[in-house]
Amino acid sequence: MRQSQSKDRKSLFGARSRAQTAQLPGIAGPSTSKLDTGLNAAGIALQLVKDAGEAASNVPYVKAVAGVLSQIIKIREDIQANRERCYEIIDLVQLKSTTVLQSLDTVYRVDGVEGLEDLKSDLEAYADFLSTVLRDQLEPWKKQTRWSPYVNRGKYASDLQKLERELDEFGNRFLVKRQVAISLDARAAVTLLSKHLSPPEIIPQALPASPKVVIGRDSVIESAVQSIVLSPEPRIAVLGPGGVGKTTVTTAVLHDPRVTAAFLTRYFISCERATTTDLLLIQIADTLSIPQASRDGNLASLIVHHIRRDMHSVLLCIDNLETVWEMEQAKVDHFLEVLSGVGSKLAVLVTMRGTQEPKTSFLWDRIVLTGLNKDDSNLMYETLSCKLADASAQMLLPKLSGSPLAIKLFALMVKEGDSPSQLLSSWDEHGTKALEIGGTHRLSNLNQSIHLSIFSPRIDDIGRLVLGLIALMPDGLSTSPPWFEGFASVLPDRSLLRATLRTLRRAALLEESGEPPRWQMLPPIQQFCLQLIDWASPAVASLVELYVTKVTEHWTYTFSASHAIMLPEMANIRQLLLYGSSLQPVPSLIGEASEEYASWANWQGIDESAFLSAFLRLAIPTRHMAYIHRRLGIVHLRWDRLDAAEASFNHSLKLFTEADSEWGQADTHVALGNLELRRERLDAADASLHCALELYIQLESRLGEANARRSIGDLHVCRDQLDSAEASFTLALNLYTEAQYQWGEANTHESLGGLYLRRDQLDAAEVSFNRALRLFTEVQHLWGEATTHKAIGNIYLRRNQLRAANESFNIALKRFTEIQNRRETAACTFLIGQTSLRSHDLDAAAGAFAQALTLWEDIGDYLCIVQTHQAIGDLYFRRNQLDNAEVSLNFALDILTTKVTSFADEAVARDSIRKVHLLRGQLKDRSQVFQNDLKEQPFPSGVGHAIFNMHPGMRCSNSSMSDNPTRFSYYTNSIPLPHDHYQRAPNSPHTNRRTWLPR
Repeated sequence: MRQSQSKDRKSLFGARSRAQTAQLPGIAGPSTSKLDTGLNAAGIALQLVKDAGEAASNVPYVKAVAGVLSQIIKIREDIQANRERCYEIIDLVQLKSTTVLQSLDTVYRVDGVEGLEDLKSDLEAYADFLSTVLRDQLEPWKKQTRWSPYVNRGKYASDLQKLERELDEFGNRFLVKRQVAISLDARAAVTLLSKHLSPPEIIPQALPASPKVVIGRDSVIESAVQSIVLSPEPRIAVLGPGGVGKTTVTTAVLHDPRVTAAFLTRYFISCERATTTDLLLIQIADTLSIPQASRDGNLASLIVHHIRRDMHSVLLCIDNLETVWEMEQAKVDHFLEVLSGVGSKLAVLVTMRGTQEPKTSFLWDRIVLTGLNKDDSNLMYETLSCKLADASAQMLLPKLSGSPLAIKLFALMVKEGDSPSQLLSSWDEHGTKALEIGGTHRLSNLNQSIHLSIFSPRIDDIGRLVLGLIALMPDGLSTSPPWFEGFASVLPDRSLLRATLRTLRRAALLEESGEPPRWQMLPPIQQFCLQLIDWASPAVASLVELYVTKVTEHWTYTFSASHAIMLPEMANIRQLLLYGSSLQPVPSLIGEASEEYASWANWQGIDESAFLSAFLRLAIPTRHMAYIHRRLGIVHLRWDRLDAAEASFNHSLKLFTEADSEWGQADTHVALGNLELRRERLDAADASLHCALELYIQLESRLGEANARRSIGDLHVCRDQLDSAEASFTLALNLYTEAQYQWGEANTHESLGGLYLRRDQLDAAEVSFNRALRLFTEVQHLWGEATTHKAIGNIYLRRNQLRAANESFNIALKRFTEIQNRRETAACTFLIGQTSLRSHDLDAAAGAFAQALTLWEDIGDYLCIVQTHQAIGDLYFRRNQLDNAEVSLNFALDILTTKVTSFADEAVARDSIRKVHLLRGQLKDRSQVFQNDLKEQPFPSGVGHAIFNMHPGMRCSNSSMSDNPTRFSYYTNSIPLPHDHYQRAPNSPHTNRRTWLPR
């Protein structure tokens, strides 16, 4: 009978293992260390689970439990950091698992394999639980270095308590099963009854339903269908980042009529819970309805045999294969090789997070999914939310990078009642945590979906560190050697950077794109990584210090060699400097670096007054704070905020005086002189400039003196004292030549060229501009080349040499585009339009004016917008399109009457209205559309000067817009926008002292 038979039945673990199991609770003696105790217990438990796996090899779930538990115990050998924590988890798992293993031993001795079959569901749940512990709590620490900003130390104690509770629950469950088995063993009737019981029926897993909404994936689905139907042995890998829609695409493929006709037998296997190859094989066997009784030790061969016996061609879709592949790559690759042996009868379709397919001997057809484009993103949002995308939705959708999962969650939350504006604010504040529809499943929680990718086994501690640091940089990591090698230097081991970047690319967390290439991440991944950053980490401080150092090394845009280093990194520099302002301690040179970055930005035509204001609260040296205030004044002056500029200059002068910095005082007097010139208070300008000149002479700064004399020459031009201006320029030129400073020589030749234009001496002006161009070319100064080409183009335009003018303007446009100066790019585009208009090429003129108008609108320069609308009105007038001309001119008048107060430029406004009235008078002569001439609108009285006597393109000479605060465009009678450039004074007794020098 059953009772007598059980006495002779062998233990599941053998006699030796039973003895060892009995010792487990009391392994640690008084003199045994914690480490030795753990190793001793691990060895015993490892032998125990090995015996279990061998004894129950024909019971798949026992084998799976033994396999996972074996991995947990063995991982002890691979732990490099956080050993104490990992050992506590491993010891807890193996100790609590003793109860389970002993229960299985009892059941096996009582009921044999049949008894274990009754525990199938419990064994499956326990195997899944152990796999989760391995994946989420141990694998992320397996390759961890001793220093990581990503370990959440606060949660550890509570997590350990939760783990212990869950292990106790499983232990109690199996303990009850053991008691039931023992009681059943006392009754022989149970044995007779069990012989007649059939094993539970295996219900085949149905295919997922065909997706109802598939947007933007038609070409991808068609490609996959064609490959499946036409390829002799279809092997397809659908790859891409998490949430990109891989499962949706494969499900749509499975239900495509052409696929269903070619493959009557189709299976879909999800690997979401299969963390080992054994669990994957069991899941495939269950899906294929392979009876339990026929399953032997070689389940892979049995699966292949089952597929071969099928009367029809078979399509096997394995979803989320990376879950198990990342844990056991070799085993999974081997199984896929075995599957491939079926031949053309079997089509295999797998989906995997990342861009890397399995490493098999056969080739895969790779389909790599990317985010949806803008139109498809909007369509998906509107389809799922049943609402049109408002302004807030249009702002949030680009931040989701076309991720179908993120867009779906966003749309469903809006459909539930959340407003797009609320979700936009929540995204800006909480990042990826903002998008969830309940629960922590990857398909209902964007944060969890990204978490699975970043904390997958293939991403180690260094990988997460690199992700966090790159997340700090809006434009990603540059491959340019100065920045790339500098970034590598902030890592614990710089030699690991390239290999780590490749791994992150394979995981679809980074991509290398652009020219020159940059390593960048999608905005949702960036938002997630920013939530993980430890701001006290040494790596963050080192990265900020790297950018501060680079900016102070390449502090002036006058050297063309610095352009390739600084211009592509402007967004990164800005953001990292702002991050640095919040660090404790504040980097020592951050004030200087922020001021120098603002100099570059001002040169590019970017208003960074808000950026500079963020640094005014810092506790930095007085001299550095003085430079920040002076730079802030220059920016205000550039954007016509004259009162704010004066306040900043006066504060700067006060701080320089406190710091006893005569250099700084001289620089600030030059800036104040420029401000007074803008206000046409020439006596005050004279006083400031001569004060600066005296200081430079006292400091024996020949270059500072040269620059001051050249600025005084500009003052003489304003007073129409052209002979005195020429004398000042000549003296400045001699000083520059004596100092062998080609940059200053070039700028002064340019000033002389403007003076000769003022006198209408076009030949002499052309000679001076060509000399300036030669010098700028020799020193590789793209800005000087560009502005001088534009000046020469203006000479050709005045001579009516339209072809030559157009060539010069196009060269200037190319140079300004290279150095990313939007104002000058717009000005040159406008000039090309004017040249085309005078050449009667009206179509080319229309295109140029349209481009210029777009640029001026982006910049927000209303006066230039007015001038461009006037030119467009003139164009329509020439085409006899009077209605269109009226619209353009009315638009120009409207801006002048509503926006003029922002210009403080009465003369310009009145001149522009005069031109509009002139054109309107011409229209009235040719059409009766106007009943009365418009009267001139009154404007605030005050300062003004004749900018735009010709047009906005001629308003900016090579030094008027961005370089020198006292530079004039003489050939246009205009006073320039402010200079934002200073030079470090050579041979200065103090470091970082500067003086105004020309470009």
